[in-house]
Amino acid sequence: MYTEEEINIITLSATAELTHKNCVTLLNGLATAQPDFEIHKNYLIKTLSDGVYNKVKGNFYSQSYRSAILKKLADRGITCVTYFSKDYPENLKNTPCPPLTLFCKGNVGLLKRKSLSIVGSRRTLPNILKESKAVSAELCKKFTIVTGTADGADAAVINGALGSGNIICVLAYGFDSYYPSVNENLIKSVEKNGLLITEYTPQVKPQKFNFPARNRIIAGLSEGTLVVSAGKRSGATITARYALEYGKRVFAFPYSLGVASGEGCNSLIRDGATLVTDAGDILEDFGIEREESKAPALTAEELETLTVIKEMGDAFLSTVAIKLGKMPFQLIPVITSLEMKGLIARLGGNRYAAL
Repeated sequence: MYTEEEINIITLSATAELTHKNCVTLLNGLATAQPDFEIHKNYLIKTLSDGVYNKVKGNFYSQSYRSAILKKLADRGITCVTYFSKDYPENLKNTPCPPLTLFCKGNVGLLKRKSLSIVGSRRTLPNILKESKAVSAELCKKFTIVTGTADGADAAVINGALGSGNIICVLAYGFDSYYPSVNENLIKSVEKNGLLITEYTPQVKPQKFNFPARNRIIAGLSEGTLVVSAGKRSGATITARYALEYGKRVFAFPYSLGVASGEGCNSLIRDGATLVTDAGDILEDFGIEREESKAPALTAEELETLTVIKEMGDAFLSTVAIKLGKMPFQLIPVITSLEMKGLIARLGGNRYAAL
């Protein structure tokens, strides 16, 4: 399944003692897929210790160790795309710090498609959530959408593109975790219908410092980045800054003065990002003709549920269920469908608002 070069890179990537910098050094700045332990021995002993160096080197050349790594990944349904694989995306390869291995679950073919990243903050206004979902739903017809897995803007973007299957979520942790836990079902839906990727081995837990590093991958994969919401120090602006550094197109929604969740967007626009208000502006920038959109069809149960949520302004799932004379679990499929159709948004927890 994998070439010897690919197995070399997977083995290095799965070796917990080695950092990304260690691996790149061993591979002579990614000039080769064959690590040179002897030339870089002094460097590795200095950074790792003599004992760890000997352990890492011994494991690398151990056929049983290499086979065990591949088996563990295969048993979890994980496909590996390495820097030296034919499926490794060129956009990402041309960035200053490309990940050595992309651990993947889902449709790996999406890595070869033209993509656009859409990012934003967890604290996004309901009207922006609606527009984010609508923009994602339209742009996924022309691009594979790339985003994270956070609540708020990321979830809205995912729901907009999920039905098309043209969605990639980049994780800042390994596949043994789901973060945030409230989005576990949504993340599993991306695995089933789109693609999940991470540079981290399965056991790596969500850690704060991994998220900015993850954002370089989101920016690097894409032809451009749209920021739908961002505070002054939002992770979304980090993604946009990476995109600017890589020479990619950057778009941002404009905000009125005083709106905290839009300060980062306004700052990006001042720094040269293109101001956009809908998907049409982005398609025009890429020279792509816009398609006419159709209103989503609703079942009787969906229409009834949507009407109640609209009447209440926003409401908890349990309150909507009481109003309809049902149990909350009976409404979960209906609520999920309405989210995917871009008609409601989760405001946090189990509270929803019509869009």
